[in-house]
Amino acid sequence: MSKIVIRRFLKDITQHFPEAVTLMEQHEKWAYAFRLEAIAELTNQAFNSGDIDKATSYLNYMSKKFESASNIEAEYIDVYYVEHLFFSCTAEAIDFGWPLVPKNLQQLYINFHGGAPNKKL
Repeated sequence: MSKIVIRRFLKDITQHFPEAVTLMEQHEKWAYAFRLEAIAELTNQAFNSGDIDKATSYLNYMSKKFESASNIEAEYIDVYYVEHLFFSCTAEAIDFGWPLVPKNLQQLYINFHGGAPNKKL
């Protein structure tokens, strides 16, 4: 059952964000975790390029989804989306992106990482 739920979730993401398909398809169809990390990487790319519209669209989608998510979807958002945010970001992108992250996702990030993101130069 949980595999079906995650497959539907991933399909919904690609319907909302067709640009995610290319990154997701770099991973096997069964590699759900890596496929969800692809949308986190798109968010990171939006932070790095200063694209507020794309960044907020990804973040708002995940934030709203988290509010109504099943247990397995919530786990995937927490572990494979939020924990991967800022992984490939510059210090400037972190400064730009962190205020855009909705409070519920910020709390997940802080719970895992122990604080807001920072990058030592």
